[in-house]
Amino acid sequence: MYDKGSAVKKLHAGNFDRVLDKTSQPTFVKFLAPWCGYCKSLEPEYEKAARRAQGVGKFYAVDCDEDKNRGLCARFNVKGFPTLKVFTEKRTKRGSRRSVDYQGERTAGAMSKFARTLLPSLSKKLSAANLEAFVSDSDAQLPKAVLLTDLRKASDLWKGLGAQFDRRVQFAHVFSPDKDTLDKLGVSKLPAIVIFPAPQRTDLFEVYKGETKYAPLVKFIASTALAKKSETQAASTHDEL
Repeated sequence: MYDKGSAVKKLHAGNFDRVLDKTSQPTFVKFLAPWCGYCKSLEPEYEKAARRAQGVGKFYAVDCDEDKNRGLCARFNVKGFPTLKVFTEKRTKRGSRRSVDYQGERTAGAMSKFARTLLPSLSKKLSAANLEAFVSDSDAQLPKAVLLTDLRKASDLWKGLGAQFDRRVQFAHVFSPDKDTLDKLGVSKLPAIVIFPAPQRTDLFEVYKGETKYAPLVKFIASTALAKKSETQAASTHDEL
């Protein structure tokens, strides 16, 4: 089945809900049995789809032949192999993600394209004039990630990042920011990504200097926004003691 170097990650009953809860990206789950010939024939296309969809979708596999996963497979009414479920950003009243049966072509192109069609747009469109209000919003106690761009719409990469960090980082995008805004943030060219790690602190920010690719951006947002938010909270708690 899928090894450690695969773009498809294996899930089991013990980590299934926790892993899916961490993201709102469109998430494919392949419920399979190792002895199933159809499962084996789908493996190369599923792997290829996972690599094509990196940054906009997640691809996982569950072995229903393992005793520990039988209850999980029954929970999702898996009766044949392979069964493909796609989990969207929509959630139940209990907070778990809703799923639909994937009925499309089982090719890498079709599956990766379907993932893109389900990609939610969680990034808030701002003008330069209301950027400061967004960052200082007292009702949203989350770090902020802001894309400054001269394009008329946010890219799939930015949407994918927003879905990846849903409920942990607030995302926004500003089209054609004015020179005053760029000067205040120390930005000389577009596109640019600015992180505001501390809620309500417009004076504390960091401009991303690396490649605008998924893996380094995930690392930057996680290490800068989330880590510095934790440091700020810890410092505030210490000050109150």
